[in-house]
Amino acid sequence: MSILPILGLLVPVGILVFILFYLTERNKRVESEEKSKGLQDVVRQLDEQARLIIKTDLALNKVQEELDKKITGLYTLHELGKRINATLNIDDLFTLVTQPLVSKLGFSRALIAIKGGPSSGTILIKTSIGYSMDERNKIEKELNKETRIAAPLFKKTGFLLVNRDLAKIEHEDRLSAIFKIESFLTVPIVAKDEAIGFILMGDVSSYSKVTEGDAELLSVLTSQIGAAIENTKLYSELFNSHHELERRVKERTLELDRLNEELRRLNKMKSDFVSAVSHELRTPLTSIKGYASILMTGKLGEVSQAQKERLEKIDKHSNSLTRLVNNLLDISRIESGRVQMEMREISIKDILDSVVDVMAPQIKEKNISLKINTRTKKDMVRADSSQLERVFINLLGNAVKFTPAKGHVTISAREKDGTFEFSVEDSGIGIPRNGMEHVFEEFFRSDNALDQKVKGTGLGLSLVKKIIEAHKGKIWVESQLGKGTKFTFTIPKE
Repeated sequence: MSILPILGLLVPVGILVFILFYLTERNKRVESEEKSKGLQDVVRQLDEQARLIIKTDLALNKVQEELDKKITGLYTLHELGKRINATLNIDDLFTLVTQPLVSKLGFSRALIAIKGGPSSGTILIKTSIGYSMDERNKIEKELNKETRIAAPLFKKTGFLLVNRDLAKIEHEDRLSAIFKIESFLTVPIVAKDEAIGFILMGDVSSYSKVTEGDAELLSVLTSQIGAAIENTKLYSELFNSHHELERRVKERTLELDRLNEELRRLNKMKSDFVSAVSHELRTPLTSIKGYASILMTGKLGEVSQAQKERLEKIDKHSNSLTRLVNNLLDISRIESGRVQMEMREISIKDILDSVVDVMAPQIKEKNISLKINTRTKKDMVRADSSQLERVFINLLGNAVKFTPAKGHVTISAREKDGTFEFSVEDSGIGIPRNGMEHVFEEFFRSDNALDQKVKGTGLGLSLVKKIIEAHKGKIWVESQLGKGTKFTFTIPKE
């Protein structure tokens, strides 16, 4: 068989095989390119996502740093606030702002400046951190010289935030130059609704930027310092007022002691004088009364009716004058302590019965209703019998004297707070309001028509008060004009 036909058949087959191989390889290459392109897209997407993740992570880190800075700052300010609140001296207050504190807040430099006083616009730097003394003095001098530039630092509200590389106005750039700092913020110190100073904090590095979050922290610090300054001023004013008051009280006390001593001396002189005069009066009074009695008996000759009436008047007025002298002597003796109270257990009922028996004629004469109301668990009171009886006779005598006919009088007794409380109440004319505080004064007579008509020396109530006080008790009066008067006094049980 010839080979040529076979070769003729193999050539087309080879070409076909080659074509098939080419097409297969091309398809593989196309598929490979498509897969490579898809893979590149995936890689590109992953790359973009990675960049986004990194960017987000950086943002989160920045936020975390800000939060950490705020938390550290707030904790630092909390601790500082406790120390500020415990400080009562303004100069000590500024020493609390230290380098460690400023560093914890995230700054390298700080200044605290205040105005020199209410009538002075001078700016004084009280604290400086990160500055030499020479730099501090220069800054203070510049601020006082360039008042127009310094004025915004003392605005009552808001804050000033400056990053020098972003500064757009000359004013901010000038302040950066004065403070020798690249980025800073200032917040006013406000006390009593007035900006009295400012706090500055910042960094010398241009890479460190201050933010509004820093301003919030610094505002907390300025609020604490402003409140503390106001409190220390109030405390100083109160402290000075207290010392001035103490000084004045001491002076007045010494003056009062001197006046009281003088009063005691004069009172003793008065008592001695009254006692001496009273003793001198008793002798002639006794003689007058004795001679009047002899004349009335007719032993020295017959006495006519007209003479007898006049002798009776002499005797009556002698008795009144004797009572006045005795009262004056008793007041003087009690005041000087020469009268010793004979304290013993006496019956309240017996005392009141005795007093009513003595006053019975006057009570019946005016047809006055007398009521005795005793509500004591025990009948015995520790007192001087004669002096207590004298008290009741004076009080009941006044009640009867100043109560119109057919009126009523009540004597009461009860136990209260470790004392026996007695009262004599009437339905009489009462005491004017302006006379209430004087009723126990010697020789006082109430300014009303009936009181002027009724005879009296004005010594009875004064004597009553002295006797009650000698018993360690108290006496007071309540009265309403035209409706009656109530005298109440106490005597301790022990």
